[in-house]
Amino acid sequence: MFQPFEVNIAEHKINSNFILLIHAFIPLPIVYIYFWFVNKNVKNETSWTIGKEIFHLSIVLLLIGISDFLIRDFIYTNPDNWSFKYFFEEIRNTFLVGVLLLLIILPLNLQRLLKIYQKRATKLNIKKVSNSQNLDSVYINSSINSENFNLHIHSFLFAKVDGNYAEIYTKSKNNFNKKLIRLSLKELEVQLKDFNFIFKTHRSYLVNLNQIKTVNGNAQGYKIKLHNFTSEIPVSRSKIKEFDSLLT
Repeated sequence: MFQPFEVNIAEHKINSNFILLIHAFIPLPIVYIYFWFVNKNVKNETSWTIGKEIFHLSIVLLLIGISDFLIRDFIYTNPDNWSFKYFFEEIRNTFLVGVLLLLIILPLNLQRLLKIYQKRATKLNIKKVSNSQNLDSVYINSSINSENFNLHIHSFLFAKVDGNYAEIYTKSKNNFNKKLIRLSLKELEVQLKDFNFIFKTHRSYLVNLNQIKTVNGNAQGYKIKLHNFTSEIPVSRSKIKEFDSLLT
């Protein structure tokens, strides 16, 4: 529809509209594959920052620019296709267009997600989740025998796991207690699987749903507050549907 940079139609091997389509669809597999890989390797979503967002989006734009350079021989007859001049030009043009789009799209998407999850959070009518077991406690087995202990299940608030270590938080009369043991989230989840009200809200958290005080929405999903605990705990977007179903 418009030509933002100098275009020499005489160099085109194929129709200009096909060139537009090629450049329009090149980003799709690059963005999908790159962020699939990032999502698989981000251990803690709560540590994600705007700086990391900008860093990864810049890498994506760089990869798109390089891809646009590599296909020049298929769409242009220019003898200098493999020159540094065009390598720089393709990357520069990608960043000029890409940054403009991101400045428009990212804030709009942030607002969209914020409204969605705030609205969903206000509709939640928090109820106690019934217990399928009559047990009051469970024996937690760590990979180190000396760390094994008996967990009173109704005093359990949540567990936060970082690598192979779990921080297990329980409520006391006026405060809370924290116990650190060598245990992965998967291993702890298996040991607590018989209790319906214990739910994995996030790849790093197991939470006692019956200890929830409030639920608020943000752009990443939900943030929940527990009784006897001040810090907020995340509910990731992928867990929200199941979380809503259990809680209501």
